[in-house]
Amino acid sequence: MRLVATLFILVLLCPTSVRADEPRNFEDHILPLLREHCANCHRPGKTRGGLDVTTMEKLEKGGSAGPSVISGLAENSPLFRAISHIGNEEAMPPEQDKLPPHILAAFKGWIEGGLKPNATGRARETRAVVQLTVDSASFGAPSTPPVFIRSLPPRADAPHLVRALPVMALAANPWAPIIAVGGQDETVLHDLSDGHRIGSLPFAAGEVRVLRFSRNGQVLLVGGGRPTSSGKVELVELKTGNSLAMVGEDFDVVLAADLSPDQSLVATAGPEKLVRVYRVADGALVWTMKKHADFITSLEFSPDGKHLASADRAGGIFITDATNGENPRLLAGATDAVNQLAWRSDARSLAAACGDGQALLYDPVSSRLVAKWAAHEGGCLSIAYGREGSLLTGGHDAKASLWEESGKQISQFKNCDTAAFRVVFTSAQNPLVGDWSGDVREWTPEGKEVRVLSARVRN
Repeated sequence: MRLVATLFILVLLCPTSVRADEPRNFEDHILPLLREHCANCHRPGKTRGGLDVTTMEKLEKGGSAGPSVISGLAENSPLFRAISHIGNEEAMPPEQDKLPPHILAAFKGWIEGGLKPNATGRARETRAVVQLTVDSASFGAPSTPPVFIRSLPPRADAPHLVRALPVMALAANPWAPIIAVGGQDETVLHDLSDGHRIGSLPFAAGEVRVLRFSRNGQVLLVGGGRPTSSGKVELVELKTGNSLAMVGEDFDVVLAADLSPDQSLVATAGPEKLVRVYRVADGALVWTMKKHADFITSLEFSPDGKHLASADRAGGIFITDATNGENPRLLAGATDAVNQLAWRSDARSLAAACGDGQALLYDPVSSRLVAKWAAHEGGCLSIAYGREGSLLTGGHDAKASLWEESGKQISQFKNCDTAAFRVVFTSAQNPLVGDWSGDVREWTPEGKEVRVLSARVRN
């Protein structure tokens, strides 16, 4: 009886005891734990990694790697991953065992309960979780071609055009006969099986500057925004034309973007000279890299998903670890702006299109420049790798060319009205070229023109 009474008194005196159903809040439940276990390295005057945990505002802001806590699933918050010793986060507290289960449960309850600031404060709305991740075993050709929407209804709010727009963004599905062409506040889809116009997808964020299909061909990434104002990336389901997620909080238009092969990450970049990588599931910022000296013009995940390559207007090309942004490596050799990058399908080569007209090939393992040739007078604007290793380039000389990796020209396509601004390979491996006049032309590899998809001016 005396033992029971003693235990009852201890429970009443314990300031950290919490009913199982009581919502956790920062002031009463989380701050005392942070002061005890984390503030020794993360407090005013001693912010390791730029992180201060002594106020909720500073904890949410995070350190050099971005926000520390994000309302929603606890596993999406870097702080929770660090104290739980999961993922690639540096373990916290350093050189110590993982915190006890009841402490981890308190953090988990607070994060998933909406980051309540105090007992009377209001919980945040949690971010919706989008599950698009695919297994790495499915990175190759799908067993059946992706299903895609065949017709989109006319848009009542379609932008009024008085002239054709340059083809600033162009993408071809790797496994299905469908292409996407960027425009003002919209993306136009075409079916190459018969050449008909499927319709347009609105892009509320602004002008479309980047288009990419996922490696399995089932998702279309649309990137862009409003210059000097905002940048976003939208992921669209190709089967229905429906928006799956809007990702990104850039402060300028997105000029370069890509979706990782497993569809778990989105990378963005542009005039801010900063690479940002977001998690698709909840839109959280995972890591950033500030290595570039000028506008970032192109970035692309390697086909195996291990690395991210990025390039800028000053000729800087970097390869870094895709999951955490660590170990950035500079690839030397570009003497002018790099307009576009392209990985070979086996990730053993990285190609670059340069403003001085050169096409460059790098060995990404050794970081060495292994081939270089003059591709276009006036500047090489775009470059793409074919499935079997051939290269397609477009340039200011209003020409597109097909090359062997040695720099030997296979074919040349001269019918562009103006600069060959964007080049890609279709699912049938035909060269596809979008020019400054707004036309998109498809050729056979031998140089026979298949069709011209002209931009239609709406009066």
